[in-house]
Amino acid sequence: MNEGALQPTRQRLEHLDVLRGFALLGILLVNFQFFTRPLQAIVLGSGAELSGLDLVAAEAVRVLGEGKFYPLFSMLFGAGFALMLERARARQAPFWGLYLRRLIVLFLFGLGHLLLIWSGDVLLVYSLSAFVMILLFRNTPLRRLWKWAIVFWSLPLLLMWLGSLSIEAARLDPAVHAEVMASFEADRAQADEAVARAAQIHAEGSYVENVAQRARDMEFLLTFAPFWIPPFLGFFLLGRWLIATGRLRDPDEHRPWLRRWRAWGLSAGLPLAAAAAWLMHGQDLTMPSLQMAFGMTLATVAGVFVSLGYLSAVTLSWRRLSFLAPAGRMALTNYLLQSLFWTWVFCGYGLGLWGQVSPAGQVPLAVVFFAAQVVVSRWWLARFRFGPAEWLWRTLTYLRLQPMRR
Repeated sequence: MNEGALQPTRQRLEHLDVLRGFALLGILLVNFQFFTRPLQAIVLGSGAELSGLDLVAAEAVRVLGEGKFYPLFSMLFGAGFALMLERARARQAPFWGLYLRRLIVLFLFGLGHLLLIWSGDVLLVYSLSAFVMILLFRNTPLRRLWKWAIVFWSLPLLLMWLGSLSIEAARLDPAVHAEVMASFEADRAQADEAVARAAQIHAEGSYVENVAQRARDMEFLLTFAPFWIPPFLGFFLLGRWLIATGRLRDPDEHRPWLRRWRAWGLSAGLPLAAAAAWLMHGQDLTMPSLQMAFGMTLATVAGVFVSLGYLSAVTLSWRRLSFLAPAGRMALTNYLLQSLFWTWVFCGYGLGLWGQVSPAGQVPLAVVFFAAQVVVSRWWLARFRFGPAEWLWRTLTYLRLQPMRR
C-alpha cells in the first residue's frame, strides 16, 4: 500500500483524542515523581531506598508507565503531522511554512514551560525532533518509515553498550580501570551534589531561584540530548506509518492487526518491562555497566511493544472510552496545567509540600487530578472550540485570531 492510496480524512478522528486522553493519564503518573524530585535524579536511578507500598507503587509505575506513554504521545504527534500533510495536499494548500511556524510556536511553549513552570518539559524535545523529521524525512517512502524508527530507537542503546563494553575492556589493565572508575565516581559525586542543591532550591527557594535552577536543568537536558531525541524521532516516524497505512486512521478496517498487537504488545512487552525494572533497580546512568545496558535494551524493546499494545487496546475500545476524548482534545492545556498545579503544590514558592508525598500517595493523587481534568475538559469544550493553550497555538500559527466560542 502506498501513501497516496488512501483518501484524506476530513473529519476529526475521535479515537485519536481518546488515545491522547489515555496518554495524558500515563504521562501524569510518570511525571509525578519528578514534581517532587529533582530532574537530575533521573540518571541516579530510584527504588533502592523504597519498601512496602511505596516500592510496589514505584515499580508499578515503572513497569506499566515509564517509557510507555511518551512513545504513545510521540506516535500521535507523528500521526497528526501525517494527517495535516495529506489534508493540505488534498486542498492544494501551502503546508511547510505553516507547519514550521507551528513548530516554532511549540518550541516557545516548551521553552516557557521548562523555564517558568517545570524543567521536565517534553514540548521542546517534540519541536526539535519534528524539525529533524521534516528536514531529513520529509519525503521518505512509506516502506522505510518503520525501518528508520528501529534505527533511531537503537542509537541510545548503541551509546550505552559502547560505554559499558569500554569499561569492561578496561578491566584488562587494572590501572586504566581504576582511573576510569575514579572518573565515574567523580561524576556521581557531582550528580549527587547537583541533586541535593536542586532539591533544596525547589523545596525552599523563591520563584526566581527556581527559574534559575530550571535554566541549569536545561543544560543537563542538552547534555543527554543524544539519548532523548532519537527515540522521539523514531516514534514520530512510526506514527506517520500508522496513518499512511490506514492502521490508525481506519481502525475498523484493521482490527485483526490491532488485535494481534494488543495481544503481543502486552503479553510480551509487560514481562520484558518487569525484567528491565528488575535489572535497573538502583542502577544509575553515571556508571555504565553491562547490567544497565541489558536493562536499557529490555526497557527499550518493552517500550515499543507496550506502547503499541496500549495503542491497539485503546483504539479497539475507543467507543467505550470516549469520555477521555475531551481531555485529549485539550491535551496541550491539560499537560501544562498538570505541571503548573503540581509544581505550585510541591515547590517552596507554593504550598511547599516538597518530599512529603510518598510514591504510594502519588498514584491516587494523579488519578483524582486527571479525573477532574476530564470533567473540566468536557465542560469547557461544551462552550468553547479549543482549550486555551490550543487556541493560542492555532492563533500564533495562523497569525490571526481563531474563533473561540461555540
